[in-house]
Amino acid sequence: MGQIYPLTPSGGIKVRWVGTTDFTELYRFIKNWLEDRGFVKEERDLERKYVERRSGGAKLLEIAWHGEQKISEYYKLNMDVTFLTIGVTEIEAQIGDVKRKLDKGDFEIRISSNVEITDDKWNQYSLLKKIYFRIVARKRLPVYKREIYIKTYELQDAIKEFLALRRA
Repeated sequence: MGQIYPLTPSGGIKVRWVGTTDFTELYRFIKNWLEDRGFVKEERDLERKYVERRSGGAKLLEIAWHGEQKISEYYKLNMDVTFLTIGVTEIEAQIGDVKRKLDKGDFEIRISSNVEITDDKWNQYSLLKKIYFRIVARKRLPVYKREIYIKTYELQDAIKEFLALRRA
């Protein structure tokens, strides 16, 4: 593991709401958002943790994802998304002429991101590559920090828009 430059607070930025939504559709929306932006190479690599507990008619879910985007042999952008749902129950709601099954409960999504300098194999690099990194490639760090910072807040905004939490 190389040097990591976090761009969000240690707990990440969060979107929290109590109410009704189609959690399956939200889950799929966020996964597709990460895939479209190159953070998911293999679907099986995305999910790091999945815990589901049931108590009575309600369930608790804890899901952790880790997506990464390799920029070069020196840099990697990492984005972690954690879902926490508490007391979720399934309800039926009338939307227009259609009855749909929705999830009602307390939902929280945390997003954290960082830039990682992937210097795992520095001993194997030639002297010329080491010099190139120290003089040229290292200067790109602020550009990559800005890029992942923008993507992190774009994801937060997309989630808020999906949930109609954004105020006009």
